[in-house]
Amino acid sequence: MGELRPDHALPWTAAAAVQIDWPLALMALVATAVTVFLLVSLVRSPSRSRGAGSGPVHRERRRAPVAGRREAREALALVGDALAATHNPRALMPVILNVITEATGARGGRLLQEGEEVGWVGDLNGTPGVEFDLSAGDETTTMKLVLHPPEGGFGEETTKLAEWLSSQAAIALENARLHDIVQWQAITDELTGLVNRRRFLDALRTEITKGQRLGARLSVVLADLDDFKLVNDGFGHHAGDDVLLAFADLLRAHGRDVDVAARLGGEEFAILLPETGLEGASAVAERLRQSLANRRIRLGEREVTVTASFGVAELGPGQSVDALLRAADSALYRAKEKGKNRVEVAVAQSA
Repeated sequence: MGELRPDHALPWTAAAAVQIDWPLALMALVATAVTVFLLVSLVRSPSRSRGAGSGPVHRERRRAPVAGRREAREALALVGDALAATHNPRALMPVILNVITEATGARGGRLLQEGEEVGWVGDLNGTPGVEFDLSAGDETTTMKLVLHPPEGGFGEETTKLAEWLSSQAAIALENARLHDIVQWQAITDELTGLVNRRRFLDALRTEITKGQRLGARLSVVLADLDDFKLVNDGFGHHAGDDVLLAFADLLRAHGRDVDVAARLGGEEFAILLPETGLEGASAVAERLRQSLANRRIRLGEREVTVTASFGVAELGPGQSVDALLRAADSALYRAKEKGKNRVEVAVAQSA
């Protein structure tokens, strides 16, 4: 199982590859610019230190007019615009802090995450703050907004306004967090935590473009667990998952920060090795092969040994993504034919 024949349709052919959505990328760039504009427009006065000492710097803001319906709508619109511009919770936090502080006429405000201050604005000295919950449906963390009222405190209407704006801000933060999770899931293999095929191909295209422009070397290692079907048939799919996780851990342990390890699907894995030639990539594959073969993996009450076969290819002049991966796959196929549990090297060919 998992052996690829030369006449099989490869999963990384051009028809199956995910192309970069340039319009979407341009929209993301514009959204980032909008976010920066919102943040800059909300900062009204120069920064100063928190007190007489040399503590952290915060932004002091002009006091807003008495809060009313118009200010509430504008504040909510600003949070909505920020959410449309970015789904990054960290980018939303300063927007939320600034607009609610201004809309309520507070002297200053703080954001607390798990009790730790992660942002502040205005004057935090004097009267104690009033807390508002921003956690919404997020059970993984606690987020609080602390507003420091002007002299005389908040009126009933202002307090209700702060509560309402905080509830809307909490929803915005939760939506951003969920969007963040979806984005992560789109590029990550759920079982192993390695990048998935889509993210690997995107990274490979980027590195090939850079390598061809700068003349940098680049290699790819394909790996396929040997006789993996026997593990699933003999021990069950949960045991198969344990083997996949064990191999993924090896890939992480032997990789550099610049390397990209991926699970392509099933028992097939890949490693992108920037600035690495054929000899270096072969050495990496051999270390992985030996580490896996010498490792005892516990499956229930038994321990088993699992092996893998490897195919290595280096990027050649003018070579395409397809051609590079086919070269590595051909080397992997030879490793399977020659008895498995071995490393075979391909000679890079032109596209």
